[in-house]
Amino acid sequence: MLTKKILNNPLKILTKNQREEYFEEGGIKVDEVLNRNWLNKAKLSVEEFIEKSKVLSNSDTVYDLQKDHTFQNPKLRRVSSPCDYSNDLWKLLLDGPIGDIAEDLLGSCVRFYQSKLNFKNPKGGTEVKWHQDKPYFPHTNDSVLTIGVYLEDCDELQGPLEIISGSHKKEVFSHYDESKWIGNINDNDLSKIDLSKNKILKGNAGSITIHNYRTIHGSKPNNSKTSRPLMLYVLSSGDSVPFTPQPLKSKYEQEIVRGIYNNKIHCDAGDYQVPPNWNNGYSSIFAIQQKESS
Repeated sequence: MLTKKILNNPLKILTKNQREEYFEEGGIKVDEVLNRNWLNKAKLSVEEFIEKSKVLSNSDTVYDLQKDHTFQNPKLRRVSSPCDYSNDLWKLLLDGPIGDIAEDLLGSCVRFYQSKLNFKNPKGGTEVKWHQDKPYFPHTNDSVLTIGVYLEDCDELQGPLEIISGSHKKEVFSHYDESKWIGNINDNDLSKIDLSKNKILKGNAGSITIHNYRTIHGSKPNNSKTSRPLMLYVLSSGDSVPFTPQPLKSKYEQEIVRGIYNNKIHCDAGDYQVPPNWNNGYSSIFAIQQKESS
């Protein structure tokens, strides 16, 4: 959906300044979005996922595990499509504040693309290198964003989300190294980016981060003594649909979660580099960037 049309829509939760900051900077943090009830439900879902992961010795299509994961010391990196397995996390989007905030930034019709629950475990939880989301899942137009929900307090030691301000208005970089998919911006292109424009989106439990899928972003390892779970919802305007197969299969894929879809698609002009064929899915960005899988 065109930005000028979105800016004319009435706001549900965000302020006018917050919405303008998102479109100008490419990402924002919003404090105190989840009330205690929603936060407790989401945290209980996290505990259930961790408990179920204990019996696993290897990653599968749902659970991505660190190599040193054990029953006694479980170390999850990601749960793929957690909304498929937690009604509370799905309801947080449908009935909670997440869907309303998405409307403020995507327009009255909002489409669900995918969900994931990312972890950074204490004392060195995996970094996420600088990357953009568009190379992973290009859509017909750029009205695509990710809302991240901090389920525990997240300061700079825990590896909060960082964005490069204004990068969504500039180049979308290849995430290939020649013909090999690496899942991040390669070193040659990284030298073209002004990394001094990084913006650290740390926040307390119940706060959220939002970034456009063109925005360059990443996060440092977790060097604290506490875990950093982050629930992620990837959403688009109703008129923006993916060009490529969904790697994280979900029973809710392409569901309209706000408004009514008018059966129209808006296509931006241009050429798009597509990611590898993920018809059979993939484990996680952590595994790809750490060269554990392709």
